[in-house]
Amino acid sequence: MIHVDIVKPTAALLAPFIQLPFDLYRNDPNWVAPMRGELTRLLTNRDNELFSQGVQRFFLAYEDDKPVARVLAGIDTRRNAQVGEAQGYFSLFETYENMDYARAVLDAATAFLKEHGVTRLMGPVAPSYDMLNRGLLVEGFDGPPVLYNPYNPPYYADYLTAYGFTKERDYLAYLIRTDEAAIDRIEPIAERAQKRFGFRVRPIDLNKQNLTRLARDIATVISDAMPEEPGAYLPTPEDIATLLNRVRPFFRSEIAWMAYAGNRPIGLVIGLLDYNRVLKRLRGSNTPWGWLMGRLALDRIDTVRCPMQYVVPEFQNKAVNAVLVYHAVLGAKQLGIRNIEGSTVDETHSVSINNSLITGGEQYRVYRNYQKTL
Repeated sequence: MIHVDIVKPTAALLAPFIQLPFDLYRNDPNWVAPMRGELTRLLTNRDNELFSQGVQRFFLAYEDDKPVARVLAGIDTRRNAQVGEAQGYFSLFETYENMDYARAVLDAATAFLKEHGVTRLMGPVAPSYDMLNRGLLVEGFDGPPVLYNPYNPPYYADYLTAYGFTKERDYLAYLIRTDEAAIDRIEPIAERAQKRFGFRVRPIDLNKQNLTRLARDIATVISDAMPEEPGAYLPTPEDIATLLNRVRPFFRSEIAWMAYAGNRPIGLVIGLLDYNRVLKRLRGSNTPWGWLMGRLALDRIDTVRCPMQYVVPEFQNKAVNAVLVYHAVLGAKQLGIRNIEGSTVDETHSVSINNSLITGGEQYRVYRNYQKTL
């Protein structure tokens, strides 16, 4: 018999909730296990700003005594104030291949959200303020995900659709091979373009002294570059600072560049080493030996994820993006990088899509965000 429990967010009580995907994906070679300790701290930490900005519940479904499905449901009051709508979110959805299991946790989640006045449910999202993890994988199940991108079985999309969810939008991933990247034609014009259009590019120096200014500059570029859209949620400098601290181990200045016109930040491209190649070996456990092996493997990573590529509108036709990408690809080659994943690109942002294609990118994965009226 299926029953659903509400799990209190303590390390001990969340253990079966966290363990479920380890059992579910036991024989899936593409799944990358999260670090148990880090995930536990994230879900129990009062400093998790997403949790502090609203209410949330953890739901775990059992068949008899076996955990079979889970979901986190919550309300982000900060986002709702910005978008002007009573939205709820769901996160960490996992289920064995049985629609009854999925329905059990989704019923519990939607009932909780309705009780709190939610009129529209969105997701799946990350269980924190996060620009790097968006949606559900719906195309491209042939390999492990690149750093911070989600992974799930194909049947999840069928279950959400059967439950009444519809597509809100897709986010695209492009694969770029550095030895095929179309940058040769940029080299002769890189310096001329900077002089002609009055901008300069420079590698990003990520250190504590620069963090506040850098986070402000990145947030400014994203805010200015994003198309105006009702309900769009823009990261704050504090969000960016938190993100930069989080990715510091995977950050390399060779693949992270910003453009300035005078003192105004006008563009950026940031790549991160694909640490998932290390996490697959660690299998969720951070032992001293595993940590040492991870540090050694970090220098042999040959794939980079590029989650940020923005240019403000006034400079989008002035070769800024081309010059930024040119330097980032050169830096990637210096680091021995063979593959760059540009992700995730909003399907409605034609400029970003064109930039990915011009660089030589091939769309190879799709992540979908869903919505449901309650």
